[in-house]
Amino acid sequence: STTCTPSGPPMSQETFEYLWNTLGEVTQEGGYTNITSKESIDYAFSEAEDETSISVEKYRITSNDSISDLLNPIIGQTTTASSMSPDSQTNIIGSSASSPYNDTITSPPPYSPHTSMQSPIPSVPSNTDYPGDYGFTISFSQPSKETKSTTWTYSESLKKLYVRMATTCPIRFKCLRQPPQGCVIRAMPIFMKPEHVQEPVKRCPNHATSKEHNENHPAPTHLCRCEHKLAKFVEDPYTSRQSVLIPHEIPQAGSEWVTNLFQFMCLGSCVGGPNRRPIQIVLTLEKDNQVLGRRAVEVRICACPGRDRKADEKAALPPRKQSPKKGQKVNIINEITTVTPGGKKRKAEDEPFTLSVRGRENYEILCRLRDSLELSSMVPQNQIDVYKQKQLDTNRQWLSMILARENKNKLMKKVKRPQHRPGIKSRT
Repeated sequence: STTCTPSGPPMSQETFEYLWNTLGEVTQEGGYTNITSKESIDYAFSEAEDETSISVEKYRITSNDSISDLLNPIIGQTTTASSMSPDSQTNIIGSSASSPYNDTITSPPPYSPHTSMQSPIPSVPSNTDYPGDYGFTISFSQPSKETKSTTWTYSESLKKLYVRMATTCPIRFKCLRQPPQGCVIRAMPIFMKPEHVQEPVKRCPNHATSKEHNENHPAPTHLCRCEHKLAKFVEDPYTSRQSVLIPHEIPQAGSEWVTNLFQFMCLGSCVGGPNRRPIQIVLTLEKDNQVLGRRAVEVRICACPGRDRKADEKAALPPRKQSPKKGQKVNIINEITTVTPGGKKRKAEDEPFTLSVRGRENYEILCRLRDSLELSSMVPQNQIDVYKQKQLDTNRQWLSMILARENKNKLMKKVKRPQHRPGIKSRT
């Protein structure tokens, strides 16, 4: 703004009206003058005081048709804003003229639909055990009778909880030092594998929409529940992760643990829910969304916790070296005795044997068999084949002769049979 005090007499009324009417027009050079005021602008002239004050702001409007402005919109925006600033004398970035923008060019922040949203829960929650300054810890008291039909069981070697669906499982909490008042315990299920850890864990649609275990319940889609009167079920609007909050309580007189009953409302094999993906329950001690302690335990929700625990513990054992069995020695001996050299076999064929028999007739029959066997062993194989073929031909000839003789006998019998004439009775 500029304050003008004329040294001479004031201008005439016609000159002032002409100048006043041309203030809102744009000149050929691009000049434009605008007069702004919060109140209505009136020109007043007083004879007592021969002076007046006018606030004038001058702007220059220019067109940004350069290629650099089209390629880089940030420079174009900065140049336009610099040219529209009051009393600007240049459009070059980084000049000595006053400008509300910095000389350095910064890129715009990346677009995110959740820029204005803040969540106390990170997108990938930590599952590292952290007792904190107050020694936060959890434990599981084993059931009195661990059988295959037990509703829940905990494996110390695997650090894994096996629990049946929709049954209560007691979890005990303890702090070595008293935490500040107003602390809460958050139980939140997460997936264990890196490819699934960013997905929130929820119940499958089948169990979430059924009437069983859902009547008058405020959170039918939550996988983890707690049977506490002050339990609060929370779903984060940023990560969509579901959790249950319960107040931290002081142990009763004579005990060092605080027990709370939890339920898990979906099987680990449900499609649309866990879908056979291993899950963990992250239990954190918090105060005003600040984690003071953390414990994580793997959970398997199944129909038979005792059976699955024994199977997993057996599979986790290291393989044992198999000791040699006694049966292997017997097999080796059998293999050795079955293999005989060819020399011994030839000696056994040439070795003579003596056979005792009673009766002269039997002895002669055996002698004929002996002679025929010895002679057959001396005859070449081709002669044996020729002999066999002759025997076959001879047998065929004998068979044909026998058949022809039988047919001839049948015909002769038919011819010799007497024919009965009509009217003549045979004598009896």
